[in-house]
Amino acid sequence: MARIENMATALPPYVVEQSLARDAYTMLFAGTPSAERLAALFDRCGVERRHFAFPPSYYLSGKSFDDRNQDYVDKALDLAEQASSACLDRAGVSPGQIDHLILATTTGLATPSLDALLVPRLGLRADVRRWPLFGLGCAGGAGALIRADEVLCGHPDQRALVISVELCGQSFTPRATDPVDAVGGALFGDGAAAVLVAGDATGAPGPQVVATGSVLFEDSKHIMGWRFTSDGMRLVLSPDVTDLLRQKFRPVTEEFLAANGLRVADITHWVLHPGGRRIIEAYEEALGCLDGELSWTRGSLAKVGNLSSASVLFVLDEVLQRAAPKAGDRAFVAAPGPGFGIEMMVLRW
Repeated sequence: MARIENMATALPPYVVEQSLARDAYTMLFAGTPSAERLAALFDRCGVERRHFAFPPSYYLSGKSFDDRNQDYVDKALDLAEQASSACLDRAGVSPGQIDHLILATTTGLATPSLDALLVPRLGLRADVRRWPLFGLGCAGGAGALIRADEVLCGHPDQRALVISVELCGQSFTPRATDPVDAVGGALFGDGAAAVLVAGDATGAPGPQVVATGSVLFEDSKHIMGWRFTSDGMRLVLSPDVTDLLRQKFRPVTEEFLAANGLRVADITHWVLHPGGRRIIEAYEEALGCLDGELSWTRGSLAKVGNLSSASVLFVLDEVLQRAAPKAGDRAFVAAPGPGFGIEMMVLRW
């Protein structure tokens, strides 16, 4: 099985406190029946601040989808390069040692894909195998790690660079005045994460991937996704998502762990996608977690918001850097996303 050799994250420079975001949306929704309720949402969703690629005035300027998407390409490449370079530097691995490049994103469109555009910027080999992933949404970061592990199981002497980059802010527009748009406005931010995954034969250090899995629930495609419009992507997010996670998350987790000879009690570190306060509470209710067990997930939501596919990797980075895992510890990595499905992984130190 593969190992997580190292990783790094990157955030853009513009920090928006939640009070500023709340005031902007209060102005946009002024006079509507939902204005007061939506303002309260910003205070209760578990986010304190977020980072964005552009200053606040950019998002209120009414730029076209054409312009916003081109800006996505430009800034996403910058963030992905920053996170990737830092990751390789930390590991002491040269770009020429990367055999596979897996890039997950869901907040913009690019053809050639971002991974192709990154190859010369990062100095990767021309024969690097590229794997662009689009549409896994918030599950994309975990899904990309799983794909890397599967590739490296067949090529244990190779390495994969996994990148997740999201500019969720590019979906914001003054014309997005549906209450669901306001939920996105309260939760989502921009960021990138890069993970160096190494095959067993490389001798690389780091926690080992010991199990991976995916599940897709029936009759749940309405739960989460994008609605594509002439003015860009509009968030699809059903209130049913929290009930579904309360009902399904524990049995799915237990079944996955049992298939790999494990129990919930065997997990030391929970690395779960911080979708929002209610999502985290649904995890806690499903798992029967005590206070503190999801502290890394809750803390990431507060500090940077929901970064879609990159979020679970930000939580994983916090665990790697700050939780001081010990030999024998196991981490359960999971992220739900459109479909509606969940991508899952167990790591062991």
